[in-house]
Amino acid sequence: MNIVKLYATTSTNDELRSRFRESELTHLTTVVAYKQSAGKGQHGAKWHSEPGKNLTFSFLLDNSKVCLTPFQINKWITVSLVSWLKNHLGIKAEIKWPNDILAVNHKLAGILIETVYSGSSLTHAIVGIGLNVNQDEFPDSLKAISLKLITGKQFNLDELLFSFIQYLNVSNYEIKEFINDYSSHLYKLGRTLNFEYLDKPITATIIGVTENGLLELMTTDSQYLTADLKELKWFY
Repeated sequence: MNIVKLYATTSTNDELRSRFRESELTHLTTVVAYKQSAGKGQHGAKWHSEPGKNLTFSFLLDNSKVCLTPFQINKWITVSLVSWLKNHLGIKAEIKWPNDILAVNHKLAGILIETVYSGSSLTHAIVGIGLNVNQDEFPDSLKAISLKLITGKQFNLDELLFSFIQYLNVSNYEIKEFINDYSSHLYKLGRTLNFEYLDKPITATIIGVTENGLLELMTTDSQYLTADLKELKWFY
């Protein structure tokens, strides 16, 4: 297991991508940082984290080892994280489509997956994870929570990281089962919620996710919709 520890970097995804370009890295090579000056979320959003309080790390996925589509990678990683939280820490968490992990209706972790292609072939993915661990306070606007706030316990960051990467390595052998288990972990599946779709308010029920990763909705007037993250705003 190759884990590179840094005191500070702009973003662990950028750091890992730079190292990947410069040298040959093995499957699940991981970069973890005490502090990120420009941590990234989905579509350029900033990831907020107090230095030294949380896990901010990225790992390299060699797609020749797993042979997955982009959304299958998303399914595998999100289900692995939710399963690890339950099995190792006793925390019930859910996947808020497409890339957030919630516990008690608050954001516990976020995932950013950046794919690497050679021609038309998906060869690698750089997977960034921010997991709120020992942080005590968050701005109300973030609607976030940490492992410490949930359990009342302080956690060793190195031990948590090693445990998760080890779990991910083992889950390599059960990828199909993890992918098939995705829907059972989907936040608010079958529930009717208020959304903003293409800048218009709608009320709709979450009925699933397409194989391409679009959220499937059925509106209260029986209209079937699919939406990507740019088209849809949640209210929860």
